[in-house]
Amino acid sequence: MSLIRPKKLTYKLPPEKGFTLIELMIVVAITALIAGFTVAEINSTGYHLKSTARTLRSKMQQARLLAVKEDCNIYIDFDIDGNGTINPSYALWRDGDNDGTYDSPVELLETVTLPDNISFGAVSIANGGPALSPSPTSTDAPDTDGISYGGDRLSFDPRGTSSNAWAFLHAPNKDSAGTYAIGTNNVGRVQLQRYVTNGSAWR
Repeated sequence: MSLIRPKKLTYKLPPEKGFTLIELMIVVAITALIAGFTVAEINSTGYHLKSTARTLRSKMQQARLLAVKEDCNIYIDFDIDGNGTINPSYALWRDGDNDGTYDSPVELLETVTLPDNISFGAVSIANGGPALSPSPTSTDAPDTDGISYGGDRLSFDPRGTSSNAWAFLHAPNKDSAGTYAIGTNNVGRVQLQRYVTNGSAWR
């Protein structure tokens, strides 16, 4: 009796797929180009200015929420030592004893320092900066020291309300980065607007 041997099956493997050296070099070159643009943008003065303005807006929103939550006045001081000079920093503090006076350091919540190339203030009108503050009824130019809050202090009461005023930021060594205004209205709503240098309106 003869055995029938099964046919030997052979499988053809599909051709291997992969990247050629040239394709890999192109991908690496494109990745390096994108990374270069990203690093350049992150290190740019305009990026630092925008980031600083957004941080201040965030701190104002935080202060408002804390005032309501803790049922006390929360302040952002742009001249916390009271010497009449705007420093390259601002401080958030909680008025725990409700006396309107900063008691260091027990009432301090946080101090934020501006980047070296950013300052409070606005691009001058002569260099294409804003002639008016960003308000529909405003007839005033941005405050000379960059802070239009009375006493250089923003306050939120336990209802979350505040005053209608602004803090301005710019890059003194790069007017083309523009001017940012971060402020509040009478009901405490925090706003951020930008004035493009040589532009015609806040946006």
